[in-house]
Amino acid sequence: MGIFQRFNSQFKEILHDSELLFILAKRDISVRYKQTYLGVGWAIVRPVLTMLVFLFAFKNVAKIQDLSGYPIQLVIFSGILFWNLFATTFQSVSNSIIVNGNLISKVYFPRLIICLSSIAVSLIDFLVGLVVYIILAFALGQSISIHIFLLPLALILTLLSSLGFGILFASFSVKYRDLLQIIPLVVQYGFFVTPIVYTSQSLIGSKWFIYYSIINPLAGLVEFFRYSLLVKYHLFNPQILWISVASTLFIFSLSLFVFHKREDSFVDHL
Repeated sequence: MGIFQRFNSQFKEILHDSELLFILAKRDISVRYKQTYLGVGWAIVRPVLTMLVFLFAFKNVAKIQDLSGYPIQLVIFSGILFWNLFATTFQSVSNSIIVNGNLISKVYFPRLIICLSSIAVSLIDFLVGLVVYIILAFALGQSISIHIFLLPLALILTLLSSLGFGILFASFSVKYRDLLQIIPLVVQYGFFVTPIVYTSQSLIGSKWFIYYSIINPLAGLVEFFRYSLLVKYHLFNPQILWISVASTLFIFSLSLFVFHKREDSFVDHL
């Protein structure tokens, strides 16, 4: 069976068991906010506190008053909104197979459903954070970009990227548990090597920027993300976006291939 036939077969299986996908997603959302006083409110508290910390650091320590001519609050918050979506999805998907080990060992269903259901919490957090961003923009006297219609595309690309990396880690971490220790490092260091609380303006002129964009597809995606939110955001580069899209699709396709090759051995290591 060819690779495209396998992907098509997996897709049909997932559609057939879509009810299970929604049940698992609902369960993850319930578990995430169970016995918490703020509940979904944490989706507001976390990005706002992170933004305030970096605002303090930039304005009082580094004496940075703006970023590329845009309100520093919106540049930072949009980056954090993007990163939280990627990081939360990546971590959830990476751990999903091990966390659901008991379920996998008892009954057969497309294992990829577990990975896909793990994005539910990230989406809820993102939508809540997006509302906060819009309120913040209006409070600062800023309007929303006319390119807001591109936000769903930016959202899909971000999810594909995080799913790709997450599925790869999930495929190998079942047997090689040391990989679980790498996940927090990827999230921690990735935050600083990606233009999250700064823009790519200082990087664009570098000769190595094109190679950096290939190695780190998130760089192009976060600027595309900002382009869909910030008015007249001039740092968006379509060429860099195409590199990010190509890298994202490659990683996602590779992850599906690897997952299909290894999923039959999951039960042996759980």
